[in-house]
Amino acid sequence: MSRILTRVAVALGILLVIFAAALQRPAAQAPAAGGAVTALTGVRIIDGTGRAPIEQGTIVMANGRIAAAGAASAVQIPAGATRIDLAGKTVMPGIVNAHGHVQHQTKAMPMRDDLVRRLRMYAAYGITTVVSLGQTSNEETNALIALRDEQDRGALDRARVYTSGASIRGLKTEPEVRATVGRYADQKVDRIKTHVANTMPPEFYGALVDEAHKRGLRANAHIFFLKEAEMMLGHGVDVIAHSVRDQDVPASFIAEMKRRNVGYIPTLTRDLSLIVYDQTPAFFKDPFFLRGMPVYGEQVEMIRKPEFQDGIRKDPQTDVIRKALAQGTRNLKLLADGGVTIAMGTDSGTDEGRWQGYFEQVEIEMMAKAGMSPMQVIVAATGAAATVSKLDHVGTIAAGKAADLVVLDANPLQDILNTRKINSVWIGGRRLGGTAPSTASAR
Repeated sequence: MSRILTRVAVALGILLVIFAAALQRPAAQAPAAGGAVTALTGVRIIDGTGRAPIEQGTIVMANGRIAAAGAASAVQIPAGATRIDLAGKTVMPGIVNAHGHVQHQTKAMPMRDDLVRRLRMYAAYGITTVVSLGQTSNEETNALIALRDEQDRGALDRARVYTSGASIRGLKTEPEVRATVGRYADQKVDRIKTHVANTMPPEFYGALVDEAHKRGLRANAHIFFLKEAEMMLGHGVDVIAHSVRDQDVPASFIAEMKRRNVGYIPTLTRDLSLIVYDQTPAFFKDPFFLRGMPVYGEQVEMIRKPEFQDGIRKDPQTDVIRKALAQGTRNLKLLADGGVTIAMGTDSGTDEGRWQGYFEQVEIEMMAKAGMSPMQVIVAATGAAATVSKLDHVGTIAAGKAADLVVLDANPLQDILNTRKINSVWIGGRRLGGTAPSTASAR
């Protein structure tokens, strides 16, 4: 009797999700006309929370949302649903990049077209949400806000995007800081970003965080030194958006990060991009990387040039960054072991050689090499990244969440590199067509 009641409850839950989605978002992410229901069956479910995976699970999607997910015995598939047998596959939440950049870099192309193709490139590599922490112009910010608003009104073939607008720095008075935050809030940005590099007095940063919180926005800080991170922590910042790279983080800092529930985004690939091009990197021949050449091509040709690589070798900052990367990697392990919430982020999409999509996969690999377990890394790239970014509708597989999923041909808990064995990518319950790169099919 209890099993029958459970099945009835799940079926009612599915109907409620479908009905609620229809009321709230009439056209939102509908995979087919008439509110069609899709069921993925026979899958291993890694839900993004850190809980043990569910073997032989079922995920039901309707109106762009997850209607039900769990063991096959506990999930009732509605009559008429489209069933897709994924036996032997692993499903995890779409990857969330808590610190990327979606910027208009190819000036020969209209801004909107360039931004959209970059979001599609993220999605092709399994990154279904990106938080763009820093824009280059007000026009670019407005273009991303428009794309963000559109993503809640129709079927998506690209990653979701959220933006901070341009980083706030170098202002001259506290009233100017507060007014700037207010202007950003009125513009409808999703969060506030600031650079900490002696560009403003400490009290200005306190005013920035305070004003952001008054306007319901989270504050993210670009830092390098421990003293910068400690100062921002004292002012109530929500997210430390880069690694501490000058010294080991002390136990007191770890404890305060935990007490204040502040997220930490290591962005290891940010520093990798500043040292790895002293020669042609091996990954330039990786078929998984080469799938991104429609977007990467112009930068690849630049980086291949001997004069570019010679410039990296001769730059005295290269050795500084090499040491900084080693220190940041060590601090990631210390903070993760200490229980600080770690969110995956890359700083991809700015400068040369910060490859959108591919570098998120490299970041995942580097986090594992730093000493995090595969499950810890997956959580950092999904549920924790969404939590740190205050995006409650993505990042985990649960009823009511957006149906943003990555289907893998192999289990990433056995080898974190299996996050690259992409079978398909789903955004809003819609399978992206022919875009997902896969090492399994590479030649």
